[in-house]
Amino acid sequence: MWQRIGQALQISIGLVLGSVVLWLLRRTLIRKQTALQVHHQEQIAAVKQGVVKRSEGETSTTIYTIETSEKKTDADTIADGRSQFLDTIRRQFSLKHQLGIYSLLRWLLFWAFILMWYIGIVVIMYRVPYLMRWWTDAIARPLALLIIWFFITLVIRIGKILIDRLTDVWTTHSSLPLSETQRIALRAATVSGALKGLITFVFITFGILDFLKIFNVPTSSILAGGAVIGIAISLGSQSLIKDLVNGCLILMEDQFAVGDVIEIADKSGLVENLNLRVTQLRNSEGKLITIPNSNIMNVSNLTRLWSRVDFSIVVAYENDPKQVLEILKQVCKQLYSEVEWRDRLLESPQVLGIDDLSHTGIVSARLD
Repeated sequence: MWQRIGQALQISIGLVLGSVVLWLLRRTLIRKQTALQVHHQEQIAAVKQGVVKRSEGETSTTIYTIETSEKKTDADTIADGRSQFLDTIRRQFSLKHQLGIYSLLRWLLFWAFILMWYIGIVVIMYRVPYLMRWWTDAIARPLALLIIWFFITLVIRIGKILIDRLTDVWTTHSSLPLSETQRIALRAATVSGALKGLITFVFITFGILDFLKIFNVPTSSILAGGAVIGIAISLGSQSLIKDLVNGCLILMEDQFAVGDVIEIADKSGLVENLNLRVTQLRNSEGKLITIPNSNIMNVSNLTRLWSRVDFSIVVAYENDPKQVLEILKQVCKQLYSEVEWRDRLLESPQVLGIDDLSHTGIVSARLD
């Protein structure tokens, strides 16, 4: 008897030592994962530099998209910009995959810890027959719970990995123009996040139902009661359902995405957050505006793929209109040829001519 107890104590000491080793390995992985996350944030910042932006308080708007010029030098510049953007996207998703690997290793270490202790407890109970009376409560039922827990988390992780893979292919599609690639980069995080949340919710719900079956809880009555409660909640929270439905439509129809500048009724700003329930904007004053998706009836997207400015320059009557228009055309060509502005303009600004004669005797030359 005492010999069996001594063996059980030795097994317990071995479990403690094994736990320490697994903890050290997990700590090492956490350090590497933290360093990689910092690098990942830097890559995200690099991607955002290619995202469409619009200044709220200015009188002009910059156009962020691609120009189909006949000049070879312009085409080369465009190709280089597109290549750099795609390379940045690929590096970002490569880092995400590495982060996923580290997360998977941490998950495996966790389950190695659980498995080690489970086997250790089984062996200890086998060595001490007095403990066998609690076999069902301490071994059999926990084993069923662990198996369900393992497979639920495994399926969720596989689903998230598949979503990341599909997002990677979607974002780095080589046949798309740069403007469309930038647009997809804006949508990728929002759509993938919503899908991951949906997968997690669905499989956790199934897991909870399986847990209840193990404890002989009648799930049919729970589902029936849940349906009644769900109907009551739906009647009392119709606005929430409208939010979710409209949020799905916004994502499916690509009305706007995180990083866009939009106008909703009398509110406007940069989209900082978008989920199935609310849309959050940051206006020019730095205020965070939260709008339920059900309240979004009409939206103006100022930065989807490209944008335009209607800009007027006021000149005095004593100036020669032809000379003014010629100077404006030269300035537009020079602006379009500058490297600082070349990759931000869709095409060379067009001087449309005299647009208005005001009552003060001022001629307005309109550019588009």
